[in-house]
Amino acid sequence: MYNLDLLKCLDALLSSSIYHDYCPNGLQIAGKERIKKVICGVSLTRELIDIAIAKHADAIIVHHGAFWNKTPYNITGIQYNRIAPIIKNDINLFAYHLPLDNHPQLGNNFQLAKLLQLSNIRQDSGNNLLWFGELAHDFTLQQFAAHYQSITQHKPVYFARDDKLIRRIGLCTGGAVSLFDEAIKHNIDMYITGEIKENVMGQSLESDVGYLAGGHYVTERYGIMALAEYLRSELNLDAEFIELYNPI
Repeated sequence: MYNLDLLKCLDALLSSSIYHDYCPNGLQIAGKERIKKVICGVSLTRELIDIAIAKHADAIIVHHGAFWNKTPYNITGIQYNRIAPIIKNDINLFAYHLPLDNHPQLGNNFQLAKLLQLSNIRQDSGNNLLWFGELAHDFTLQQFAAHYQSITQHKPVYFARDDKLIRRIGLCTGGAVSLFDEAIKHNIDMYITGEIKENVMGQSLESDVGYLAGGHYVTERYGIMALAEYLRSELNLDAEFIELYNPI
Protein backbone atom coordinates (compact mmCIF):
# COMPACT_ATOMS: atom_id res chain seq x y z
CA MET A 1 0.00 0.00 0.00
CA TYR A 2 1.19 3.53 -0.76
CA ASN A 3 1.73 5.82 2.23
CA LEU A 4 -0.73 8.45 0.97
CA ASP A 5 -3.37 5.77 0.37
CA LEU A 6 -2.91 4.56 3.94
CA LEU A 7 -3.23 8.16 5.12
CA LYS A 8 -6.55 8.56 3.27
CA CYS A 9 -7.80 5.27 4.65
CA LEU A 10 -6.89 6.09 8.26
CA ASP A 11 -8.18 9.67 8.06
CA ALA A 12 -11.53 8.39 6.79
CA LEU A 13 -11.71 5.49 9.23
CA LEU A 14 -10.95 7.64 12.26
CA SER A 15 -12.81 10.78 11.07
CA SER A 16 -9.73 12.82 11.93
CA SER A 17 -10.99 16.02 10.25
CA ILE A 18 -13.78 16.55 12.81
CA TYR A 19 -11.43 16.96 15.79
CA HIS A 20 -9.80 20.12 17.13
CA ASP A 21 -6.86 18.36 18.72
CA TYR A 22 -3.68 19.12 20.66
CA CYS A 23 -1.54 17.72 17.84
CA PRO A 24 -1.52 17.14 14.08
CA ASN A 25 -3.32 13.89 13.31
CA GLY A 26 -2.31 11.82 10.31
CA LEU A 27 1.06 11.59 8.57
CA GLN A 28 3.49 13.53 10.78
CA ILE A 29 6.68 12.49 8.95
CA ALA A 30 6.67 11.17 5.37
CA GLY A 31 8.89 8.23 4.45
CA LYS A 32 9.05 5.67 1.67
CA GLU A 33 6.05 5.44 -0.65
CA ARG A 34 5.35 1.72 -0.31
CA ILE A 35 4.27 0.33 3.07
CA LYS A 36 4.23 -3.35 3.99
CA LYS A 37 5.52 -3.60 7.56
CA VAL A 38 3.91 -1.41 10.24
CA ILE A 39 4.91 -1.07 13.89
CA CYS A 40 2.18 0.21 16.23
CA GLY A 41 2.60 1.56 19.76
CA VAL A 42 1.02 3.87 22.29
CA SER A 43 3.75 6.53 22.40
CA LEU A 44 6.63 7.50 20.15
CA THR A 45 9.83 6.74 22.05
CA ARG A 46 13.38 6.01 20.93
CA GLU A 47 12.89 2.41 22.05
CA LEU A 48 9.87 1.99 19.75
CA ILE A 49 11.76 3.63 16.88
CA ASP A 50 14.75 1.30 17.37
CA ILE A 51 12.42 -1.71 17.32
CA ALA A 52 10.81 -0.44 14.12
CA ILE A 53 14.23 -0.04 12.49
CA ALA A 54 15.32 -3.51 13.61
CA LYS A 55 12.14 -5.00 12.15
CA HIS A 56 12.61 -3.08 8.87
CA ALA A 57 9.29 -1.27 9.30
CA ASP A 58 8.02 1.06 6.61
CA ALA A 59 5.73 2.91 8.99
CA ILE A 60 5.15 3.60 12.68
CA ILE A 61 1.63 4.35 13.91
CA VAL A 62 1.19 5.73 17.43
CA HIS A 63 -1.41 7.39 19.63
CA HIS A 64 1.08 9.92 21.04
CA GLY A 65 3.20 11.26 18.21
CA ALA A 66 6.19 13.57 17.77
CA PHE A 67 4.45 16.96 17.72
CA TRP A 68 2.13 18.74 20.16
CA ASN A 69 0.81 22.27 20.45
CA LYS A 70 3.46 23.18 23.03
CA THR A 71 6.34 21.29 21.39
CA PRO A 72 9.29 23.69 20.81
CA TYR A 73 10.12 24.36 17.18
CA ASN A 74 13.78 23.45 17.77
CA ILE A 75 14.57 19.89 16.70
CA THR A 76 17.29 19.23 19.26
CA GLY A 77 17.97 16.86 22.13
CA ILE A 78 15.35 14.12 22.62
CA GLN A 79 13.26 15.44 19.73
CA TYR A 80 16.21 15.22 17.32
CA ASN A 81 17.17 11.76 18.59
CA ARG A 82 13.66 10.56 17.74
CA ILE A 83 13.09 12.33 14.45
CA ALA A 84 16.53 11.85 12.89
CA PRO A 85 16.47 8.01 12.75
CA ILE A 86 12.92 8.05 11.40
CA ILE A 87 14.00 10.27 8.51
CA LYS A 88 17.34 8.50 7.99
CA ASN A 89 15.56 5.14 7.72
CA ASP A 90 12.82 6.52 5.46
CA ILE A 91 10.03 5.50 7.86
CA ASN A 92 6.56 7.04 7.76
CA LEU A 93 5.24 8.29 11.10
CA PHE A 94 1.47 8.39 11.60
CA ALA A 95 -0.19 9.60 14.80
CA TYR A 96 -3.85 9.71 15.82
CA HIS A 97 -4.80 11.17 19.20
CA LEU A 98 -8.47 12.09 19.85
CA PRO A 99 -9.62 10.26 16.70
CA LEU A 100 -8.24 7.04 18.19
CA ASP A 101 -9.71 7.77 21.61
CA ASN A 102 -13.22 8.16 20.29
CA HIS A 103 -13.72 5.72 17.40
CA PRO A 104 -16.98 3.80 18.03
CA GLN A 105 -15.35 0.37 17.58
CA LEU A 106 -11.56 0.74 17.54
CA GLY A 107 -11.27 3.62 20.01
CA ASN A 108 -9.54 3.52 23.37
CA ASN A 109 -12.73 4.29 25.26
CA PHE A 110 -14.86 1.65 23.55
CA GLN A 111 -12.11 -0.97 23.70
CA LEU A 112 -11.49 -0.42 27.43
CA ALA A 113 -15.23 -0.46 28.19
CA LYS A 114 -15.61 -3.72 26.26
CA LEU A 115 -12.60 -5.23 28.00
CA LEU A 116 -14.12 -4.36 31.39
CA GLN A 117 -17.28 -6.19 30.28
CA LEU A 118 -19.54 -3.15 30.35
CA SER A 119 -22.92 -3.22 28.63
CA ASN A 120 -24.84 -0.38 26.92
CA ILE A 121 -21.55 1.29 25.96
CA ARG A 122 -22.24 4.80 24.69
CA GLN A 123 -20.88 8.33 24.28
CA ASP A 124 -22.19 11.38 26.08
CA SER A 125 -24.20 13.35 23.52
CA GLY A 126 -23.04 16.68 24.96
CA ASN A 127 -19.35 15.98 25.59
CA ASN A 128 -18.48 13.06 23.39
CA LEU A 129 -15.10 12.56 25.04
CA LEU A 130 -16.99 10.93 27.92
CA TRP A 131 -18.23 7.36 27.61
CA PHE A 132 -20.58 5.33 29.79
CA GLY A 133 -21.58 1.73 30.46
CA GLU A 134 -22.87 -0.62 33.11
CA LEU A 135 -21.46 -3.67 34.85
CA ALA A 136 -23.55 -6.83 34.93
CA HIS A 137 -23.91 -6.60 38.72
CA ASP A 138 -22.83 -4.51 41.69
CA PHE A 139 -19.16 -4.65 42.68
CA THR A 140 -17.69 -3.46 45.95
CA LEU A 141 -14.87 -0.97 45.56
CA GLN A 142 -12.26 -3.62 46.28
CA GLN A 143 -13.90 -6.12 43.93
CA PHE A 144 -13.97 -3.64 41.07
CA ALA A 145 -10.33 -2.63 41.61
CA ALA A 146 -9.40 -6.33 41.56
CA HIS A 147 -11.51 -6.81 38.42
CA TYR A 148 -9.64 -3.98 36.71
CA GLN A 149 -6.23 -5.29 37.78
CA SER A 150 -7.04 -8.84 36.72
CA ILE A 151 -8.04 -7.73 33.22
CA THR A 152 -5.32 -5.13 32.57
CA GLN A 153 -2.47 -6.54 34.73
CA HIS A 154 -2.06 -3.00 36.10
CA LYS A 155 -2.64 -1.96 39.71
CA PRO A 156 -4.91 1.11 39.77
CA VAL A 157 -5.15 3.98 42.24
CA TYR A 158 -8.75 4.46 43.41
CA PHE A 159 -11.00 6.28 45.86
CA ALA A 160 -14.59 5.90 47.07
CA ARG A 161 -16.53 5.23 50.23
CA ASP A 162 -15.51 1.85 51.61
CA ASP A 163 -19.09 0.59 51.29
CA LYS A 164 -19.68 2.12 47.85
CA LEU A 165 -21.26 -0.25 45.31
CA ILE A 166 -20.08 0.10 41.73
CA ARG A 167 -22.20 -0.60 38.64
CA ARG A 168 -22.65 2.57 36.54
CA ILE A 169 -19.33 3.59 34.96
CA GLY A 170 -18.14 6.77 33.27
CA LEU A 171 -14.77 6.80 31.53
CA CYS A 172 -12.39 8.80 29.41
CA THR A 173 -9.00 7.23 28.79
CA GLY A 174 -5.63 8.93 29.23
CA GLY A 175 -5.18 12.17 31.15
CA ALA A 176 -8.83 13.20 31.52
CA VAL A 177 -8.75 14.26 35.18
CA SER A 178 -10.38 17.56 34.14
CA LEU A 179 -13.54 15.76 32.97
CA PHE A 180 -14.30 14.36 36.43
CA ASP A 181 -16.53 17.36 37.24
CA GLU A 182 -18.59 16.75 34.12
CA ALA A 183 -18.73 12.99 34.66
CA ILE A 184 -20.10 13.46 38.19
CA LYS A 185 -23.25 15.04 36.72
CA HIS A 186 -24.20 11.80 34.97
CA ASN A 187 -25.41 9.68 37.89
CA ILE A 188 -22.45 7.28 37.83
CA ASP A 189 -20.87 5.22 40.60
CA MET A 190 -17.27 5.27 39.30
CA TYR A 191 -15.23 7.39 36.91
CA ILE A 192 -12.24 5.81 35.16
CA THR A 193 -9.39 7.63 33.49
CA GLY A 194 -5.64 7.17 33.30
CA GLU A 195 -4.19 9.72 35.70
CA ILE A 196 -4.91 11.47 38.98
CA LYS A 197 -4.29 14.78 40.78
CA GLU A 198 -4.09 15.63 44.47
CA ASN A 199 -7.55 17.18 44.68
CA VAL A 200 -9.33 14.12 43.31
CA MET A 201 -9.56 12.17 46.56
CA GLY A 202 -11.56 14.91 48.28
CA GLN A 203 -13.67 15.50 45.18
CA SER A 204 -14.48 11.80 44.94
CA LEU A 205 -15.44 11.36 48.58
CA GLU A 206 -17.48 14.56 48.71
CA SER A 207 -19.40 13.80 45.51
CA ASP A 208 -19.84 10.11 46.39
CA VAL A 209 -18.54 9.16 42.94
CA GLY A 210 -15.64 6.72 42.93
CA TYR A 211 -12.50 7.50 40.96
CA LEU A 212 -10.10 4.98 39.45
CA ALA A 213 -6.83 5.98 37.80
CA GLY A 214 -6.01 3.02 35.62
CA GLY A 215 -2.77 4.29 34.06
CA HIS A 216 -2.47 6.66 31.11
CA TYR A 217 -0.53 4.12 29.05
CA VAL A 218 -2.68 1.16 30.05
CA THR A 219 -6.04 2.81 29.34
CA GLU A 220 -4.78 3.90 25.92
CA ARG A 221 -3.09 0.78 24.62
CA TYR A 222 -6.24 -1.05 23.54
CA GLY A 223 -7.18 1.33 20.72
CA ILE A 224 -3.84 1.04 18.96
CA MET A 225 -3.95 -2.71 19.48
CA ALA A 226 -7.36 -2.81 17.78
CA LEU A 227 -6.06 -0.60 14.96
CA ALA A 228 -3.13 -2.97 14.38
CA GLU A 229 -5.60 -5.85 14.08
CA TYR A 230 -7.67 -3.80 11.62
CA LEU A 231 -4.58 -3.17 9.46
CA ARG A 232 -3.85 -6.90 9.41
CA SER A 233 -7.38 -8.15 8.75
CA GLU A 234 -8.80 -5.41 6.53
CA LEU A 235 -5.78 -3.93 4.73
CA ASN A 236 -3.57 -7.03 4.61
CA LEU A 237 -0.61 -5.17 6.11
CA ASP A 238 2.01 -6.79 8.32
CA ALA A 239 1.09 -4.74 11.39
CA GLU A 240 2.48 -5.49 14.85
CA PHE A 241 1.64 -3.88 18.18
CA ILE A 242 4.70 -3.43 20.43
CA GLU A 243 4.05 -3.52 24.17
CA LEU A 244 6.34 -1.08 25.99
CA TYR A 245 4.61 -1.02 29.35
CA ASN A 246 4.58 2.27 31.21
CA PRO A 247 3.30 2.20 34.82
CA ILE A 248 2.15 5.84 34.64
